[in-house]
Amino acid sequence: MREQFKAAMRQWHTGICLVTSAGNGERPIGLVCTSFTSLSLDPVLVSWAVDHASSSIDAWRAAGSYALHVLPPSERPLDHPLVAAFAQRGGDKFRGLDFALNHHGDPVFPGLATRFDCVLHERITVGDHDLMIGRPTAITHPPQNRAS
Repeated sequence: MREQFKAAMRQWHTGICLVTSAGNGERPIGLVCTSFTSLSLDPVLVSWAVDHASSSIDAWRAAGSYALHVLPPSERPLDHPLVAAFAQRGGDKFRGLDFALNHHGDPVFPGLATRFDCVLHERITVGDHDLMIGRPTAITHPPQNRAS
């Protein structure tokens, strides 16, 4: 059933996010995420999930804030060099990258994509993942993504 489930879910085309955080303060952490979704309007909440098998699960669990960078589908996000860097397991995913820090101290890539700077609202263990529910404290859009 597990392999059938994985094969079926590969048919669901979704957006891609890069999630970045200062983590537990030892070094910045990041990953590629396809589970990002809006969760609530009142209060405004978003969610995403991290696999318990992630090499940085302990740092994600210690993180009190993070930034979600929503990559636009028109830019072929799978071909973006940051996606390749962040999809790898372990290692220093930020080595050689030019990034800034947001008001929470999380690494961000200004101008890259729509970004949600969030504080952790709640973390819930669901199966083999942790569901990270965040409250956005700032939302930024590059000019080409602004709604008219």
